[in-house]
Amino acid sequence: MIEVKEAVQAAVANLKRLYEGQQLYDILLEEVELSEDGRSWNITLGFSVPVTVLESNPIAEAIKKASGSSDRGPLRRLYKLFKINADSGVMESMRIRSA
Repeated sequence: MIEVKEAVQAAVANLKRLYEGQQLYDILLEEVELSEDGRSWNITLGFSVPVTVLESNPIAEAIKKASGSSDRGPLRRLYKLFKINADSGVMESMRIRSA
């Protein structure tokens, strides 16, 4: 069985691979849980992504100007729940996790 640290590393690696080419900021471990049957680790990761122009609105633009962060603009926080096989370390699933 892989240790929790290895499961977290697998989740982070999969997050970066799945979002390759996109800017991810402030990747943080939010929750870790071994499933009841002990077959998988459930890892919740939180991260921030830039709000795109299509999602932009006057409030987001005001925040961008007020914060002085013209380089990356306003960010939106997302959460993903990764199911990592406890024996192999292979990702079995990734789901959207609400805040």
